[in-house]
Amino acid sequence: MISGKEGFQVKKAWKVSLMVLLLLLIGGAGLTQTVRARAASSVPNVSVKVHYFRPDGMYSSWNLWMWTVDTTGAGHNGASYNFNGTDAYGAVADLSIPADTGQTAATAQVGFIVREGDWVAKDIDTNRFINIAQGSGEVWLVSGDPTVYTSLDAALEGKKPRVANAFLEDNQTVVAKLTTPVNFPYAPGDVTVTDTTTNKQLPVKSIVPHDNSSSLQSDLVTITLGVAPDVTHTVELALKDVKAATITPRNVLNNSQYTYTGNDMGSQYTPWFTSFRVWAPTASQVNLQLFNSESGALTKSVSMHKSEKGTWHLDVLGNLKNWYYLYQVTVQGQTQTAVDPYATGIAVNGTRAMVVDLRTTNPAGWNSDHHQTPAHPEDAVIYEVHTRDFTIDANSGVTNKGKFLGFTEQGTKGPGGVSTGVDSLKELGVTDVQIMPSYGFASIDETRSDQYNWGYDPRNYNVPEGAYATDPHGTARITQFKQMVESLHKQGIGVIMDVVYNHTFTTRISDFDKIVPGYYYRTDFSGSYTNGSGTGNEIAAERPMVQKFIRDSVKYWVNEYHVDGFRFDLMALLGVDTMKKISNDLHAINPGILIHGEPWTGGTSALPDSQLLTKGQQKGLKLAVFNDNLRNGLDGNVFDKTAQGFATGATGLTDVIKKGVEGSINDFTASPRETINYVTSHDNMTLWDKIAASNPNDSVADRIKMDELAQSVVMTSQGIPFMQGGEEMLRSKGGNDNSYQAGDAVNEFDWSLKAQHKDVFNFYAGLIELRKSHPAFRMTSAEAIKEHLTFLNSPANTVAFQLKDYANNDRWRNIVVVYNPTKAATQLTLPAGQWKVASVTEELDTHASANISGSATVAPISMEVLYQN
Repeated sequence: MISGKEGFQVKKAWKVSLMVLLLLLIGGAGLTQTVRARAASSVPNVSVKVHYFRPDGMYSSWNLWMWTVDTTGAGHNGASYNFNGTDAYGAVADLSIPADTGQTAATAQVGFIVREGDWVAKDIDTNRFINIAQGSGEVWLVSGDPTVYTSLDAALEGKKPRVANAFLEDNQTVVAKLTTPVNFPYAPGDVTVTDTTTNKQLPVKSIVPHDNSSSLQSDLVTITLGVAPDVTHTVELALKDVKAATITPRNVLNNSQYTYTGNDMGSQYTPWFTSFRVWAPTASQVNLQLFNSESGALTKSVSMHKSEKGTWHLDVLGNLKNWYYLYQVTVQGQTQTAVDPYATGIAVNGTRAMVVDLRTTNPAGWNSDHHQTPAHPEDAVIYEVHTRDFTIDANSGVTNKGKFLGFTEQGTKGPGGVSTGVDSLKELGVTDVQIMPSYGFASIDETRSDQYNWGYDPRNYNVPEGAYATDPHGTARITQFKQMVESLHKQGIGVIMDVVYNHTFTTRISDFDKIVPGYYYRTDFSGSYTNGSGTGNEIAAERPMVQKFIRDSVKYWVNEYHVDGFRFDLMALLGVDTMKKISNDLHAINPGILIHGEPWTGGTSALPDSQLLTKGQQKGLKLAVFNDNLRNGLDGNVFDKTAQGFATGATGLTDVIKKGVEGSINDFTASPRETINYVTSHDNMTLWDKIAASNPNDSVADRIKMDELAQSVVMTSQGIPFMQGGEEMLRSKGGNDNSYQAGDAVNEFDWSLKAQHKDVFNFYAGLIELRKSHPAFRMTSAEAIKEHLTFLNSPANTVAFQLKDYANNDRWRNIVVVYNPTKAATQLTLPAGQWKVASVTEELDTHASANISGSATVAPISMEVLYQN
């Protein structure tokens, strides 16, 4: 996603997108991406009055998101409404709610969410509803309480002091958040902990302020029990004159007694029996529901057996190939069905898990397919692409447009006879394709061909996305993903997966929360989900069984699908410890694997700063981070479309560029392998659009020079170069800086641009060939860079450096590179000796350049490369 504190603001659109899906899935209603005016409807408005009480008295930042539900049960688009008054109870919203455009049936309910700001937080993380009778409805709400009260008396009872949330943090330690502070010292005898499953009280040893201070009052308390509660039982906490709440086992589940280390999670198929194992340590009952078809009725339900370390296990005899299954899990008296998080096959849209014989999904020759990884990470040239964008254009010449199989077609041609698809990648010379999310994500209906999303809303982590298969049903998605990988490998191109383990598409109805409520996500002591991702939740990757899931998942993709690397979305949120283990795991399988990610968050995280994998924290972990310092230096701040950078007209940025050129070893890296150098990615504007926005009065010719200069810096800097797919043909999205759901018209590769800008394509290909042919641009250690790279004195606002003494065993003895972003030619004094000019767009070493010495003239807005043999 995007970087820095500003990134949270941009990511609000993601949160709205995820909320849309949540509402639609549970039959509530839609959210529009932005609040919009309502068109008139023949259905009359309804009147609602919402009374809202917060113990802290802080109302100004809170508002309501509301939508109508008609008498047919259909939900409609929503909008934001402010509280517009107060009474003795609290804040009041006295509203007239119009029917949605196109709504024809009367409004039966009004759905609502109490939210802070523009989805900064939600008071209750579920949709609630107001019943409409005679055209109106009135309700009372208490912050943190999911109950929708329909009378003032009931609400007044509900707002009395209560335990807002209580967590079992260790075997005998409970931390509780109260709506009203209690006074200390507080008698343990006034604390009641009841196992309602056995109707027995548990002894209480002490209650103190959570911070162990000498405070006389606190609303956050730590309670020490005399015995350990059974985590599969329902246990309630009550204090004198404080209403009770159920205790949720949380960090207690980090203990070794609940940490399963086996490699048989999920379903393990054989023709004779299938084994099932799920981690559900707080469940009192788990049933396996089996279906002999994708959408048919339940075939049978079988009780699973409680097994070791919090897992439940069952062997089912017979051949269950291509059967479907769900887990029915009972926790604290509540029973829900969930899809196996470890599912390796799924029904369309991920509604059921599938038992798969993975051997039958392998394409011909799969067993002889091998990873394509560079000798050193710095040898990679990474090309980011969205599966659908790449070939969906009517002029792509590809038969399987927008599909995994689009990457398998060769000999495809576009307008003007240019090569397209994988042939174009080969012609360009990139070493690795980074494919945007291609696991099963939640935001689109896989059965419809008109659906579009980037896919940063994970649902089924271990299965390819069905929308990119020619058939979203069955195992086609599995086989065709493998065919894509195999085809790219045959072309010498590696496959990097863009993965999103930092958050999921939703929380309480997610399979994680259904199976082990309160464990997989970071929550504060009030029970609210923390929002480090900017999407409403963040995965608690530091917890052992969450960490195990992520580690198992990436290993599965490497072993089963032969992927060659990973790009981790919002990698900072996964944490240093988790990413260290992931890196070790993956390098043990494939020593050449490429691992990189975003060293930032999308909001304020509950993970301690010392564990956030921000720039500098990656040192020594054998992984890289995106270098937004160089990105912003080259092209200007991504959150200001008019901002210019070094390559696009700004001055005073030479020091930023120099740090990037030397692999950021004097900034935040320990070695050049730790920086991903880039100027644009899928987030924000394309390079061509950003240049147009920041230089509206410049000629097209000068903008092209700026584009080429920006990419020249990326390709000649130490580190790992990365480019957004389509940059090589001046790809435009019409200025759209967040096209995650903008559809094909905005996002598709327009292959006619390649014919139109063939000179630009050739320049990019020449840059890549220059880098690949000359290891001096690909040094592998900070020591080598310090020995062989020196900056030269150059005119103001230019950068020049020398790679000397056969750097990294280059065949050129010395190389000089000059970046001139100014609009005037500049003179550079050269080191002693005779020099030749290298041509980027012609085969290297054959360009007939006369020897020059003394000085070199560098054209406006350009890069010059000179060398000595």
